Amino acid sequence: MEWEVFLPDKYLRQTENKINEIAQVVLDHIPDDGGLMGGKAGLACFCAYYADWTGKLSFEDLAADMVEHALNQAVRDSSVYTFSNGLAGTAWMTGHLVENKFLKAETGNIYDTLDPILYKAMMSNMKEGHYDYLHGAMGIAMYFLRSKEFNPDPSYLNDMLLELEKHAKIDTDGSIKWISVIDSETGREGYNISLSHGISSIIIILAKILSAGIAVEKCRRMIRGSLKYLERQQLDRGQYISFFPPWALESMEEVQNSRLAWCYGDLGIGLAFLSAGKALANEEIYSKGVNILSGTTFRKDPGDNLVMDAGICHGASGVALIYNKLYHETGMKIFKSATIHWLDVCLNMAFHEDGLAGYKAWYTEKYGGWRKNADLLEGVAGIGLVMLSFVSCKAPAWDECLLLS
Repeated sequence: MEWEVFLPDKYLRQTENKINEIAQVVLDHIPDDGGLMGGKAGLACFCAYYADWTGKLSFEDLAADMVEHALNQAVRDSSVYTFSNGLAGTAWMTGHLVENKFLKAETGNIYDTLDPILYKAMMSNMKEGHYDYLHGAMGIAMYFLRSKEFNPDPSYLNDMLLELEKHAKIDTDGSIKWISVIDSETGREGYNISLSHGISSIIIILAKILSAGIAVEKCRRMIRGSLKYLERQQLDRGQYISFFPPWALESMEEVQNSRLAWCYGDLGIGLAFLSAGKALANEEIYSKGVNILSGTTFRKDPGDNLVMDAGICHGASGVALIYNKLYHETGMKIFKSATIHWLDVCLNMAFHEDGLAGYKAWYTEKYGGWRKNADLLEGVAGIGLVMLSFVSCKAPAWDECLLLS
């Protein structure tokens, strides 16, 4: 269905006011870092979409300036290649804003320069078994999945897939999994099934590569095997409120519910089934994803579901964005109701008198507790982008960086 604005007037006015408030505060909180999820490139995205919605050229100019600084900074510090806050994500966002006519720039030569550098980084990560979407090989692969207008050499992704298949662990039932570090502080390894760092993101990247017509049979084989592994992780719904645990069952000392969030849990896993179902043209797999995702809409209490703040990564705006996308994809009213519920939660979380537009990001005491944050993934730039998707008739194409488009 076409993207539409469906908010009741009560929420529409409140959301528009909050977007304008966020636009003013980000001007005074531009980060030093240049990256996508936590730096200038992410704020540039908000400013560009805000300029498009309001017609304010000053924000378009600011977006262009921040993108230029972010890209130059990423190239200078080219030892950081990640999609989250390195060269891959910054270059991807630059291309996104140009290709979608938010900014005017020539990017072809940039890709010619960066492709060999990022290919080498991607393959190095792959050989080390560092698949992580935000911080490893899968995120760099996302950089190579850009538009056909600036299509990279397909051998880059072919080589990555060969290495990915080499590292796959295949169980006797044909299920496929990849081991990785699941505790960075201790170095403990296990099987991560999340969207942000684990197998769900691998499935979505494979689905994108399959849809691009690259290594079709290899992609099909790995998608089907990894979906089978995810199915083995399902919990007893009579005992748990989530369909899946945070990590694979074999990697947990004690089984527990997963949070309701973009980063970990049912939403990302359900989206992996949806993406795989579409890429494989398999209605059964697609319906499995819809069933998982619709089943999450009954989880409404923020505390019970560990929704502590409003940020995209593990907060209310991320949940609202996902349900909004699902409503527009399926037309199911259950997703529309869930969207409005979590937007309401998000709006009501702007209660910090010393916050940015009332918002702070929540961290454990070990990491500083409540903190001001202006970035895309955890801060007000991301919250603002999500809110723009509720008041603009344009679909939020930027959310492809979150694997939602």
